[in-house]
Amino acid sequence: MPSFAASVLLINIILFLIGLIVLIKGSDLFVESAAQIARRYGFSEIVIGLTLVSIGTSMPEFATDVYASWSKAGEIVIGDLVGSNITNIALVLGVAILLSGSIRIPGALLKRDVMFMLGLFILIEVMGILGGGKLGLLSGVILLLLMCGYIYYLLKHGDALAGLEDNDEHEIKIDHTIGVAWILLLAGISMVFLGAKALVDNVLQIVSRFNLNPALVAATVVAFGTSVPELAVTVAGFVKKRKAIALGNIIGSCIFNLVLIMGLSAVINPVPVDHDFLLIIIPMMIGCGALLAFFMRTGWQLVRWEGGVFLMIYLAFVAYSVISGY
Repeated sequence: MPSFAASVLLINIILFLIGLIVLIKGSDLFVESAAQIARRYGFSEIVIGLTLVSIGTSMPEFATDVYASWSKAGEIVIGDLVGSNITNIALVLGVAILLSGSIRIPGALLKRDVMFMLGLFILIEVMGILGGGKLGLLSGVILLLLMCGYIYYLLKHGDALAGLEDNDEHEIKIDHTIGVAWILLLAGISMVFLGAKALVDNVLQIVSRFNLNPALVAATVVAFGTSVPELAVTVAGFVKKRKAIALGNIIGSCIFNLVLIMGLSAVINPVPVDHDFLLIIIPMMIGCGALLAFFMRTGWQLVRWEGGVFLMIYLAFVAYSVISGY
């Protein structure tokens, strides 16, 4: 796909603002359409957030990493996906908690989905060690099979998460037929993707113009860029009182980044996992998942100061990335 950036600084800034507007509007449309589809098909909103919304907002990672694997650039795959998961929990969820003040947590969400996510984080570390520093065909097949099993179980037992529904906070008005709702959903995710691309392309063009440190760009702008859709949809979900979709989107994105995108990438070509990732970066991802589970279990809610802790962790991750050159 061609770049949306231009060679003139003023045009870069204008395109950046246009991308931001399209991103915000697309996120708003996407969240509303997803909520309507959830009701029309009888699924809970958090099931929609854990599956449809999370897969949709992971499309930038999907496109980037599958192409990178096809091009035998597996280093991009492991860096983007592990970095995106850290960003989703530490930055995106941190911002969401600060905006909402508190988020109620049903026991089923922690015991099933969050623990499954944490288990995947640990599994990637174990696979990397046993695979001699790479995730090969067998690892990819296992991850894809786990994805199929997770989706099947989720659709069969999604009612266990009814405790996080938003019915009392914001009644959903069904204004469209189901066909129109699906069209608006696709339009929303297209706007999210195109808006995010325009935003990131022009930020990269601007920072390259001023000869900024490429390590800083890779650790902040590029890594943040593939998580922009998750951030936009999550913030829109909390603003529109759709906490179930927003929280489900974060957890689901972390899961599908590994079982779908990492799994498919490893099937296409082996994904190398270097020594520093095994010792520091992946354990950092595991630590974020473990801390999320701990915070959820204390009082069965996430509160504002915990969001502040996650943001501090994200800043530490960025600082380490810049210093080490990731």
